[in-house]
Amino acid sequence: MKAVILAGGEGKRLRPYTMSIAKPMVPILNKPILEYSITLLKSYGIKDILITTCYKSETIKEYFGDGKRFDVNITYLDEKKPLGTAGGIFLARHRLREPFLVLSGDAFTNIPIDKVIDFHYEKKAVMTVVSKEVVNPKEYGICHTDENRKLVDFIEKPEEWVGNEVNTGVYMLDPRLLDRYAHLGARDFSQDFIPQLLINNEEVYVFKTSAYWRDIGNPEEYKSARDDLMRGQYSPPSLKNGFHHSKDFMEPFITRLQVACPNGKKPFVLAKLLETVPSSSSQKEVVFDHRDGGRTKIISDPKRGFIIYSKADRRNLARELARYYGMKIKIWQKV
Repeated sequence: MKAVILAGGEGKRLRPYTMSIAKPMVPILNKPILEYSITLLKSYGIKDILITTCYKSETIKEYFGDGKRFDVNITYLDEKKPLGTAGGIFLARHRLREPFLVLSGDAFTNIPIDKVIDFHYEKKAVMTVVSKEVVNPKEYGICHTDENRKLVDFIEKPEEWVGNEVNTGVYMLDPRLLDRYAHLGARDFSQDFIPQLLINNEEVYVFKTSAYWRDIGNPEEYKSARDDLMRGQYSPPSLKNGFHHSKDFMEPFITRLQVACPNGKKPFVLAKLLETVPSSSSQKEVVFDHRDGGRTKIISDPKRGFIIYSKADRRNLARELARYYGMKIKIWQKV
């Protein structure tokens, strides 16, 4: 199976981070958002990946190349001018002759791809839209379905709304749609294509997920995604097909960081640390097991404030973890 990652957007709302790089290249813990998507696909055995590019495309190509370094095969679909979320896919329809997946390049997610595929075939759908409930759906497309999960109404970025089940920008499509609705030029899934399919009563179904998903569309969402990863709320996919993440061959890097803190402020700081749901704690130390394999221990020292030890399989990640909690401690003691 092939997958298409949409990575051509300019990312104006995410400036200044996108002034010099493509939006999917914005890093979270020293890895581009796009790398997380590629890892997700590879974990389900999908290694034939097409990436649509336009704005700052060279930053994507220089980093990923042909994909061999990441054990995947990457083909670039270059757009001379922006073609929307769907325009580039229609241009490449000769490359997509079997059901395929589509992922938004600025989505940070661990959606269960295998369940999406099973759902698509079970429903005999021509298109499957992956949805998720959110608190505020104003900036997204709202999905309304019947009792069989068939899409019956779709409202993009409404001023007023009913329901909070939104389009995540993850799809599975039957390639026959690309011929049936052949189009040249700019086209958007939410604005153009999905509404057209509804008008024609096509078999479009909605797979509702409870997995982690965040649209990295602005600096606030970007910061939240980074915090989620630090707190263990986002769990990166574990690679299948015989690959097992084992501590037996992982050589961990450990970073030690000391943060001064008045004794009078320590109870408040410890309380804030406990709010992030540590895996274990005591009156003298708090331990966080990060789902990406890292671990952080924070020790309260009567004379030296807090001492932070962070361990991970990458030196930069260990440093990031330690600095993250060091920054939080400094902020909390000023409250």
